Amino acid sequence: MRTEPDTIRVLMTADSVGGVFSYAVELARALNRKGVSVILAVMGGELDRHKRTDIGDLPGTEIIESRYKLEWMDDPWDDVESAGRWLLDIQKQARPDIIHLNNFAHGDLPWEGKPPVVVAGHSCVLSWWEAVRGGKVPRAWKYYAARVQAGLQAADVVAAPSAAMLTCLEKHYGPFPRSCSIHNGIDTSRFWPGLKREFILTAGRLRDDAKNLKALASIAGSLPWPVFSAGDPHGTGGPVNYLGRMSRRALSAWYSRASIYVLPAK
Repeated sequence: MRTEPDTIRVLMTADSVGGVFSYAVELARALNRKGVSVILAVMGGELDRHKRTDIGDLPGTEIIESRYKLEWMDDPWDDVESAGRWLLDIQKQARPDIIHLNNFAHGDLPWEGKPPVVVAGHSCVLSWWEAVRGGKVPRAWKYYAARVQAGLQAADVVAAPSAAMLTCLEKHYGPFPRSCSIHNGIDTSRFWPGLKREFILTAGRLRDDAKNLKALASIAGSLPWPVFSAGDPHGTGGPVNYLGRMSRRALSAWYSRASIYVLPAK
């Protein structure tokens, strides 16, 4: 229940899988420093120990976890509906001033009191398919596209981390009455330069073809320096040394020592 009438409060959603969670934590930390309190509603599964480490000290943020699937996951729609009711209940109890969604399908929920709704689009299946697979998206994604479009069209503002991503969203689901691109930010005090060593670093989910890490793996054996990859999968195999998942602080140390960082994403 809300008890601080003079404090701006934001209800923000986050995905427990991938970079959206890092984005949400960085934004929550920055908002807390400005005196804004945040309720972070996490979907997609429980947070692992590395993400719990990344959260660190966020005295102005309340984190509420759930296992609800997101719209891009397999057979998610029952979970999406349940998650909508869950979010509405959180909103009723917390009475936030602003709704900030980092997923699409809940943009058109009947929010009590009609607070302003910001939907931030970090990626989408249609633009992913176009960039990675090429050609038309299979009909199986037709309902996904309709739900994403409904959520985006209902938002007061649609935001994206780059003009390119915003253009993709407008192409597939727009146009939008109000939209803007806002570059992702990060607390630079958490990163530092170190003594460089002769190795190459990359990071990302190997199973996501958009990350294109297989392109680097295919030439790793012929490179003069070893290649290290942070993220999935855990373990070591072939010409790439897989570091597995790690906290942001641990990854920062690898960044500081790498002579070359490779981002082969499409």
